[in-house]
Amino acid sequence: MISEQAARIQELTSRQQIADVIHAYCLHVDGNEPEKVAALFLDDCVVDYGPGLGGPMQGAATLVAALGPGLARFEATHHQVSNLSVTFASTDRATATTYITAWHRYPGDTPDAVLYGQYHDVFVRRHGQWRIAQRKLLASGQTGFDIAWAPTLRRA
Repeated sequence: MISEQAARIQELTSRQQIADVIHAYCLHVDGNEPEKVAALFLDDCVVDYGPGLGGPMQGAATLVAALGPGLARFEATHHQVSNLSVTFASTDRATATTYITAWHRYPGDTPDAVLYGQYHDVFVRRHGQWRIAQRKLLASGQTGFDIAWAPTLRRA
């Protein structure tokens, strides 16, 4: 049995490792590196970027296949995250909500697009590494996109 202090240190370390995965996701998306993005997910992950982008997809290989052409249609992107909230179900499983502002530059004269939303993730630690097992993107608002997004949950 580990001490209360050791358990707290483990939780703080896990929180930082989860934040590092989220930050790496943004770095690799903005770098147009779909394989490095997919490496942050479990092989059997489920990812749902919304109905306008095909709905849920399963598997890291499917994610790479979707991200490749999806990211290539932009000249540049900039994903900025904040408001990370992590809840641990166990020492190897957590849920996280992260706010996202994602700017996208289209080629040519097409105006830029911005998405404001949230990632709702399930993280699992396997072989000592935190990875995303499930991701659902919910949108609070957008400008410049012609895509149907799943809306954020908001009470009336």
